[in-house]
Amino acid sequence: MNATAQAGPLVEYVKRTLDLDDPEEIDRRADNLSGIGYARTADHLREKAALLRRSGAPASTYRSPIPGASDEQWARFARLMQTGELATITPSGQVGLFQTRLKRLEDLGLARGVRRENHHGGATWTATFRPPLTMDRLLADPIAQYRIFAASMKGYREDILGRHRAALGTTIEGQPATLSGLLAVAHHAGPALSSWLASQDDRRRFAKTTAAYHSATGVF
Repeated sequence: MNATAQAGPLVEYVKRTLDLDDPEEIDRRADNLSGIGYARTADHLREKAALLRRSGAPASTYRSPIPGASDEQWARFARLMQTGELATITPSGQVGLFQTRLKRLEDLGLARGVRRENHHGGATWTATFRPPLTMDRLLADPIAQYRIFAASMKGYREDILGRHRAALGTTIEGQPATLSGLLAVAHHAGPALSSWLASQDDRRRFAKTTAAYHSATGVF
């Protein structure tokens, strides 16, 4: 079969994929194309999927990784947690759309040696990443950032149910604590979740974390 004959079905497949409005399905097809050697075409499809997510794709396209939370609830929670910019590293070592802490990537086994280094006269955060992930790829890829966020929330759910289950349903800062609220705190505070739960002073001192709790508790 000649190259022209082979290209025809591929072009039609890509066109049909670009007509879809489901980012998860577009990502799946991109992975298929990448696996058979069409990496650049796959990257183009992933850009389309990322654009759909950032432009308000239907909530059902977010598949909930949290048992008991519907796709719609998860989508609302994920959007509430999306408070950063794609290619940013904050002064405190948080990256990307979800401002995920680099230390959290270390917890998840995706990076090691989180540190600050001097670049062009200023200090910035970096780490040694597990291939194929790199800092440049992470900061350019909203899909990778979303998947890391989802994996992080799954891990924090296990921690909350194992260590802080008694806090669920109690009133904290005037609102009933639900799983989504405690996940929001864990996302911001990491291991300091225990201290935040125990100390009203901490809840006042870390106003951004407490604000995240107020916005997210009750979602699921």
